Amino acid sequence: MEFTELGDSAVPAGRLVFWTPAAPASAWADDPRTPALVHEHHVRTAAARGPGYVEPAWIGVSFAVGRAGRHQLGAALTAWLRGHEHLRSTLVPTPGHCVRRTLPAGAVTLRQEDAGVFADGASARRQIEAFFDRRADPLGWPQMVFATVEGSDGTTVFAGADHGVVDAYTLAMVPGQIRAALTGRAEGRAGPTYLDFGAEERDLIGRLPRGPERTDHWEALLDDARGGTPAFPLPLGTSGTPLAQRSAYRRLLDGPAAARFAAASRASGGTTAAGILACLALATADVAGERPLAAIGLANTRTGPWRSAPGWFVGLHPVRIPAAAGAPFAGTVALAAAELRRRGPGPGSSPPHISRMLRREIRPRFVVSYIDVRRVAGTPPQRGDTMLRSRVHGPAEVYVWLTRSDHGVHLSTRFPDTPVARANVERFVLATAHAATRAADGHRAEALPTPA
Repeated sequence: MEFTELGDSAVPAGRLVFWTPAAPASAWADDPRTPALVHEHHVRTAAARGPGYVEPAWIGVSFAVGRAGRHQLGAALTAWLRGHEHLRSTLVPTPGHCVRRTLPAGAVTLRQEDAGVFADGASARRQIEAFFDRRADPLGWPQMVFATVEGSDGTTVFAGADHGVVDAYTLAMVPGQIRAALTGRAEGRAGPTYLDFGAEERDLIGRLPRGPERTDHWEALLDDARGGTPAFPLPLGTSGTPLAQRSAYRRLLDGPAAARFAAASRASGGTTAAGILACLALATADVAGERPLAAIGLANTRTGPWRSAPGWFVGLHPVRIPAAAGAPFAGTVALAAAELRRRGPGPGSSPPHISRMLRREIRPRFVVSYIDVRRVAGTPPQRGDTMLRSRVHGPAEVYVWLTRSDHGVHLSTRFPDTPVARANVERFVLATAHAATRAADGHRAEALPTPA
């Protein structure tokens, strides 16, 4: 399952329909539940920019559902929305805090807008992207909208949501859940929801141990970056002015190679995640002259009753892994595994909490993320299901997303759209791919029987 900008993804030709959740104003009710720290921060930051400021911050997913009739699809999407409480709720920023308002499930309906037939997918894609930019808004409702393209091979669904209410694990759950809803099997999730998480998060944070062991690793990472956050290890050709970010995608390993890579990582005392970090560290040493991998890691923070809950459960973790060019994979995996073990409890790693703990605003510049979509709750994504993100402008940010599926390990990046950045990010990605392939192939060689 790849992660790419909608502008870089394939959209079929066909009839385009927009689907917008709606509800009567009288159905809204005040909800006393405290918002999650990261969602509250996200909404208050958007509100502080003012009503005239527009910066799309949605992520989404696209997937095929076969020859589903429009009425059948509308009923499935409606049932699915009604089953997810946090998607029928909104935060209203007020001075000093945010007020939550929530709809009852039965109040939610879907409004259709037939946008016409598009003979080429590029035109339909531009319409979908503009629709998501307008409607997936952190300050209003709905925060998740849909588009469908009825093509010659069936219907493709596009879902776009403000990043404040979904994360990558949530997106990975969506295709299977909506396909199930099409067969009449949509059910509300049992147990607490993301709306219940806010108060629980604050309670858990209050019980975390305090002391230098909670901040030392962060302070060391920031000190190495001269008080800021780590930067990409190669020049990007930027001057500080926000630039359009470019996306790139590469499959690092196919399914069989990914299985060998996982076995090599386990044999070295780590997980596949540790193996991937090791490859990034080896790539850094290879292309940047023996520098350690220094970055901020994104991690899924679901624990206990939240393990299958949709929402935005993302934490930040400092990552620093030394390596030398050509260093053994096994030894670097051991270092990466030790780095992963330093991660604190999930609820204690939300960006607002980290910033408060360190008494400085954390603004990530070089970010790495790894998710295994085979382990999401429900049915894993199918081949062709694609995570999407909005276009982004930024001065010097590089994000690297690595995804493990049944079909292999996939790497997606976004980075400043400059000639220098395009060349240097490609160098880094190729070095990472070489390290991963070498580890997978080396394990295959080790597994071969020795000739008599």
